[in-house]
Amino acid sequence: MAPYRGPAARLGPMLVKEKTSTSQEPACPICGTAAPSPFRFQLLRCTTCTVILNPVIYRSGTAEILNEETFGDGYEPERSFWVRWFNSWKNRRYLGYLRDLGVTQGRLLEVGVGSGSFLRAARSAGFTVTGCDLSETVCRRIEERWGIPMHRGSLDLLPPAQWDVVVMNHVLEHVQDPVDFLRAARRRLRPGGVLHVAVPNVACIEALFPGWNCYLPCHLSYFTPQSLSQTLRRAGFQVERRLTHENFSTWFLTGLRTLLGVSTASSPALAASLRRVPSWWPLVEFPYRLLMVGTGFLTTPLRKLQSAFERGDEVIALARA
Repeated sequence: MAPYRGPAARLGPMLVKEKTSTSQEPACPICGTAAPSPFRFQLLRCTTCTVILNPVIYRSGTAEILNEETFGDGYEPERSFWVRWFNSWKNRRYLGYLRDLGVTQGRLLEVGVGSGSFLRAARSAGFTVTGCDLSETVCRRIEERWGIPMHRGSLDLLPPAQWDVVVMNHVLEHVQDPVDFLRAARRRLRPGGVLHVAVPNVACIEALFPGWNCYLPCHLSYFTPQSLSQTLRRAGFQVERRLTHENFSTWFLTGLRTLLGVSTASSPALAASLRRVPSWWPLVEFPYRLLMVGTGFLTTPLRKLQSAFERGDEVIALARA
């Protein structure tokens, strides 16, 4: 494999550096109190608010570098029918959470839009949608393909009190100041507006293994259900509902990556290489996906128990401004 020369290579030493002295570490970026302590897999843990941190969160400009590496040119999240199907299933679930809270229409802003599939699903469900993303590539693709208005740039540049719903699905873990980011989202909401946020759950069972598929170098913080609720309250939100969901593919991916010795939490080079689709992939994707789905069905009882006891691999919270 050719040596990795992407922008995130400059962060390599920070990603694998062990913490040797708590007195030399800055305060926790969430609660601002105690300096974090060593956790597993070269990560840190705040002893006060319990959030888990990637050490690079303390390095200025880290989020921009890693997110451009992950979501810049060449980023194409829906390469196959399988991915589109998984996204469709997930979007129906997210819209169901909003519907359960009585939110079925209005102006909806999604921050960090990925493939744009949720924006399309929300528009079909009756919402008036707008997207916000830092990636020029992502914004251009969604505007050209789907005709959805996009704001390319910071959330702070959008007008305040304009939206009934703000959605952040797997975005909060990418930012360097989650509390400030959430406050910016709250200012975009009308009084009584709803925030829908989803993040990986570091309290899930799979997170005990180095191959957990949510350990990524572009993830700067990891939340438990409790620490996510605390972070939302610090930003001025009132949490209306909190739950976890265990995705059907997580045990399969975690087991496979652990057996193969894949740990992307501390390796931007490896994470970048996993995004490249080899020429032979279409030949093996069908049996690979079938095995993934089959494993998901076999683990259904375990997955339901995990979700019931807040040990699912994804935390979802709905909160009001």
